[in-house]
Amino acid sequence: MKKTFGHIQIPLKRIHLELTNVCNLNCVFCPKSLMTRSSGYMDKELAKRAISEIAANGLCEKITFHLMGEPTLHPHFFEILEHALTERVEVGLTTNGTTLGGPVGRRLLEYGLHQVDVSLQTPDEESFALRKSGSLGFQSYLDGIMEFFHNYHTRYPASVFKFRLMNTSFKKKRMERRTGPLKVICSAKELRDIVRKYTGLIYTLLDLSPPPAEMFESRLRSIVHYKWNVIEILPNVFFEAYLLDGWGNAFDDEISDAWAGFCFGMRDHFGILHSGDVVLCCMDYDGKTAIGNLNNGSLEEILSSAELRRIMDGFAKFRFIHPHCRRCLGSHGFASWVVKPIAAIVGLKVLKPYFYTHTRLFE
Repeated sequence: MKKTFGHIQIPLKRIHLELTNVCNLNCVFCPKSLMTRSSGYMDKELAKRAISEIAANGLCEKITFHLMGEPTLHPHFFEILEHALTERVEVGLTTNGTTLGGPVGRRLLEYGLHQVDVSLQTPDEESFALRKSGSLGFQSYLDGIMEFFHNYHTRYPASVFKFRLMNTSFKKKRMERRTGPLKVICSAKELRDIVRKYTGLIYTLLDLSPPPAEMFESRLRSIVHYKWNVIEILPNVFFEAYLLDGWGNAFDDEISDAWAGFCFGMRDHFGILHSGDVVLCCMDYDGKTAIGNLNNGSLEEILSSAELRRIMDGFAKFRFIHPHCRRCLGSHGFASWVVKPIAAIVGLKVLKPYFYTHTRLFE
């Protein structure tokens, strides 16, 4: 049953705890290069205090170490993780996968997390070039991830393990003016081919018999490229294919602010940046919507603020009070400006099941 904490209803689906915004990749589709806030690591005592307050008040179903950056790079990552598990908080880790094939991955085998999401994103050598990974080659990257997956899933079969893929079926032409061409998965055929290939690889890794071919191919054909696809290949093992997102128009300067719309910020999640800033949603990579800082007060104080009350009252009426929210959900051109808010309200509140599909590829 929902209850309130400050001006939000709890429990939320998740709270993003950004341990660091430092990353060892320079993906061209990520707004890392656009950040104006400083790079750094969350103070470990601040992280522990935030986790303890979240746990004591039952604020969310899980804490996710994610927003910007690679969380496993934090020098006290495991100390913070152990604190969260001691507080009996469900923990999700979102990682780019680069550290899983080394000492970090081996040590992670000591911890049974609720969920591990690997942002594989670029599942072949050609598209991996978009990650700007320096000396790290695609095959070494993939081998490290797959070795870790094999060991982790064997030890913790109840933990959810997701491989995230990026779908570029709908081109972001304005975004590509800054990034250059963005081509990863562009059709249903490509998506099905990738899923088929990696499903075979994972079944071989785990020494499992493949699903019946006729059933597998029939279910595979139901996957379409224009939806948010969650594809379950084994119990608790998924591929998740997202359409490329522009991070709230981060890559574009020619935006007309939204006059209305719908957002999940502070409704099913919010974020805490490494600096202690509390932001409205996981899309706020640059801390533009900070409503308070944990170095200056508790989460309860921040979430009880008059400013957040004003913002939440606006959300309830499908209006954006914060100027960054208006830009994030803004549009190009007059027609889009008129239609997009209506489509967002109807689509996210009513038609979401149509844009989301869960496909199970095993019996």
